[in-house]
Amino acid sequence: MVRRRPPGGPGALEPGAPTPSPVDRRVPGDLASLLGAIDELRSLADTDLLLRRTVELARDAVGLRRAGIFVLDRSRNLMLGTWGMDLSCTVVDEHHVVYGLQGSDLEAVDRSEEKGTPFGVFENCPIIEHQGGETRIAGRGWVAKTPVRSTHGTIGILFNDAAMTDDEVDEAKQAQAAVLCGMVGAILDPVRGWLGRSPTPGASPSQRLLASTVAMLDNDPGLGAKQLADALNVSIWRLARVFKALMGMSLVEYRNRLRLDRFETVRDRGDANLLDAALEAGFGSYAQFYRVCRARLHVRPSRLPPSVGSEPRALRRSSRT
Repeated sequence: MVRRRPPGGPGALEPGAPTPSPVDRRVPGDLASLLGAIDELRSLADTDLLLRRTVELARDAVGLRRAGIFVLDRSRNLMLGTWGMDLSCTVVDEHHVVYGLQGSDLEAVDRSEEKGTPFGVFENCPIIEHQGGETRIAGRGWVAKTPVRSTHGTIGILFNDAAMTDDEVDEAKQAQAAVLCGMVGAILDPVRGWLGRSPTPGASPSQRLLASTVAMLDNDPGLGAKQLADALNVSIWRLARVFKALMGMSLVEYRNRLRLDRFETVRDRGDANLLDAALEAGFGSYAQFYRVCRARLHVRPSRLPPSVGSEPRALRRSSRT
């Protein structure tokens, strides 16, 4: 038998009891700075601006001496520069820097995805400065590498070092940096993140175009590029270029990730076979679903477990960004 709470709220259980009152407690300074930084990032609708502010906040709010963010292009196995710092800890544009994912960078990503390790610190690394279109090695020392992850895989890496000083690794600051990267990963999540869904007042035409595209695909993931472009009164070329620039992935890749995510949800209900679940998720045919499944999950549909949602981590590790 379930006892229902009498009307009038908790006070009705203790007539005459004192009214609960709030107790003022101050958040510690370092944690307050981090929470403020996270609130600021959540208000940003431009991907590039968000990445720049993340680098600045890693320095100013978390207290890292020198930091930079590279975005991972998993399809080409490349690390793409965004914003970083020179040796004087001034923020500089590093969009021209591109290199292959390998060595300790790959190890940091693998340890994060396979073991949940939030960051890795590597000794005797080159301390690199990118400035004026040139790259140089200033010396060697420790470098901390914190993967920026979403539910669907690794988006990039936040690097930080001591900028050729004798500063040692501060584990507490590195932990805060991992929290910051976790929030950035949630914002930039290609399917579940909120970036691009609700443009802020004064958003640019490109941002509004992105938001409209994402909203239309959320409503119907079966829409093709031509249908989207026609509905938005833009060329397919412009739609594809804007989407790639702001989301960091192609429209086709985003749509396939969204469809696979929907497929998992449908399969979790347990009332649909593979074909019905694929069609409901937005795939145009079983053949199309088969190709995407092999390309993204590296497994044939017939080898999927009874419920994809029952083992999301196992599957999503194979679906890295």
